Parts: sequence; structure tokens; C-alpha cells
Amino acid sequence: MKMESDILTECNVDTLIAKTILYPKKDYMHKKGCNNVLKAMREEFANQAAFGIIDDDKSVPQVIQEDFSLLKKHNEQLSIYKHKNKPHYIVKLSKAAEDFTLKNAEKCHIALSDYNLPSDLEGLKNRTKKSVSLLDADLKRLFLALKQDENSDFHKLTQWIELFKANPYNIDIEQL
Repeated sequence: MKMESDILTECNVDTLIAKTILYPKKDYMHKKGCNNVLKAMREEFANQAAFGIIDDDKSVPQVIQEDFSLLKKHNEQLSIYKHKNKPHYIVKLSKAAEDFTLKNAEKCHIALSDYNLPSDLEGLKNRTKKSVSLLDADLKRLFLALKQDENSDFHKLTQWIELFKANPYNIDIEQL
């Protein structure tokens, strides 16, 4: 399967979020870990645009602090950074994607039980940590519902991915 290789995701649930909220023509590149997303940007995409989606569930790698500048902090849950010298962008979801999902569902008054999903962090993590989570129809339905709510960070993340896809070498920062 050919990859839509300029979009790199850290984990299964990040990949599922990106694929669900903005269905790709080709698959996104799942990199298994924040450091692997950054390594791929540095090595595989050294001379081209790239857009990474990572969780902030562990310590932020030093490279982000050294090589990237904050473009916009949408809120405590969602931030976007740009590499100082390259057309590389990193979106950071606060804490784990599961926490990001729970907080957005609460903000949008969406009950996870309506989607046959656990409403606690550990239960949701147990559901998303399996490799089959990429095929989880209940998660997809939830992510689509969250995307539709303009108050949701899923809605904002969709806009940021669309901006990158429209002009990967020069995102209009004013539209963030």
C-alpha cells in the first residue's frame, strides 16, 4: 500500500484519529513512537515537507525543544510546532490520545457509552492499545462525531491537517 508519507503518526490511536477525521487517499505512515516520528522527519523527509502527530504522554524529546518553535497553542490539549529551518510540523496532543479523546468527549457532551466504549482512561487505553484498534468501528464513529463539533479539538486538528495538505511547504499561520 502506498503511503501518504508526509503525514506521520506516533501510535495506533493517533493513526486512527487522523485516518478517521480526514480520510487519506493513501494510508498515513504509522511510526510507533514520538522519537521514530522525529527520526523519520530528520532522515526520510529531510528535504520535503512532513506533518507529525504525537502524544505528550512522556517527556517531550529534546529535539522538539531545540529544533521546533511553537506556532499555536490551541488550548491545553492541542499545540502545533514548526521546525526552525524546514517545512516540518508537529502537532502535540496533550498527554495520551486517550486522555485527549476523553476530554474532548466531555467538552462536547458526548457519552462514550453511546459508542460502546469505556468512559474511563484505563478502559479506553485497554481498547486502543491493541493493534486491532485501527479497525475499531466504535472508535471511528466517536472520532467522526467529535470532528463534527466545532468546539472539539478534533475539529481543529482536521483544519490543521487540511491546511498542511493544501500547502505543505508554507502553511498560512494566520489560518491556524
